[in-house]
Amino acid sequence: MTSQNEVFLLDANVFIEPKNRFYPFDVFPGYWAFLLQELGGEHVKSIMHVYDELMGHEDDLSEWAKKLGRKRFEDCANDATVFTRYLEVASYVRSLEGAGRKQKRRGAIEEFLQDGVAHPWLVARASVYGETVVTMEASRLQKQTKVSLVDVCHHFDVKCSEVVPFLRRSKARFELAVDKA
Repeated sequence: MTSQNEVFLLDANVFIEPKNRFYPFDVFPGYWAFLLQELGGEHVKSIMHVYDELMGHEDDLSEWAKKLGRKRFEDCANDATVFTRYLEVASYVRSLEGAGRKQKRRGAIEEFLQDGVAHPWLVARASVYGETVVTMEASRLQKQTKVSLVDVCHHFDVKCSEVVPFLRRSKARFELAVDKA
């Protein structure tokens, strides 16, 4: 369904934010059906670290993810090339600590690199395989209290996309259906 051979790698907030704010299950079932259909296929992927983040909330999203299944998410931690790049990503993020204009506070770095967080793994995998990271995060280059996935992707020449451009390039289309019951 995607244009050309582009492969999209989905961040956890592509699931969490839409569920909470934009595309709740009961009003936008098409968004979730699209993800169910495409995730784990040739052009739309995510990683087990994202799955683990989704499972950590015990809500309707974690139930949806459980039905989707862990096997639809890539295990990049056991990929030696991705692991080596992950170490490079972690080293780069640690190098950002400082008090300068583009430097980050230690807490921001620790948050980005903490166990169970998918961000450094997403950058590593996308960098190795030429994938486009899909996220709802914005650049925070000037903010000392946040290391942004988008900014780290840019440092490693990884393409990023927001959700709507991803849906357009995937040729997703959601039609209106009104329940008259």
